[in-house]
Amino acid sequence: MPVRILIADDNPLVRTALHHLLESVDHWEIIDAENGQEAIAQALEFRPNLIILDLVMPVMDGLAAAREISKLLPEIPLVMHTLHLYPQVELEAQKVGARKVVPKADSKALVAAIQQLLATNPPAASTGSKVAPTEIPPPNVAALPEVADAGKSTASDKPDAIAAGEPGEAA
Repeated sequence: MPVRILIADDNPLVRTALHHLLESVDHWEIIDAENGQEAIAQALEFRPNLIILDLVMPVMDGLAAAREISKLLPEIPLVMHTLHLYPQVELEAQKVGARKVVPKADSKALVAAIQQLLATNPPAASTGSKVAPTEIPPPNVAALPEVADAGKSTASDKPDAIAAGEPGEAA
C-alpha cells in the first residue's frame, strides 16, 4: 500500500511545491486540502499515513483542524508547517496533537520529520491500530511571547507577501 500524505495549505503554490518535493523523495501519494475543514473531510475519507497542516488558513486554521483530527484519528501523525514558528505556537500545536512543528523555510527538516514519523508509525499502523503519539517536551523558555489572534495576525503566512517585502499583508 502506498504511503499517503495529506497536505492542508490555503496557498496553491505551497501545495504544488510540497507535491513536487514529497513525490520526488519517496514517491509518496499526495492528497490536497485548502483549509482545515477540508483536511478533516479528506482525512476521514482517505485515511492518510501522515497529515501536514498549515497554521494559518481560512475557514478553519491548522490548530483547530489538528484538534479535531487528533480526536477522530489519533493514530495519524500530524505535522504543523508554518512561517509562524514561535515557542507558544509550538506549545499550542503540541497540545492539539501535532507531533512535529516545522518551519516552511526548511524543506529538509520537513522531509526528515515526515520520514521519522513514518518510521515510528508505519503505514500498516494507520489502518486501524492505535499508536500513542510521541511525547514532545515543551520548549525550554523563560517566558512565552503573546500570540496574536489567528484571525488578526499581523504577519503574513503567505510566501508571496514575504518575498515581496510585505510582512503585514496577506497574499
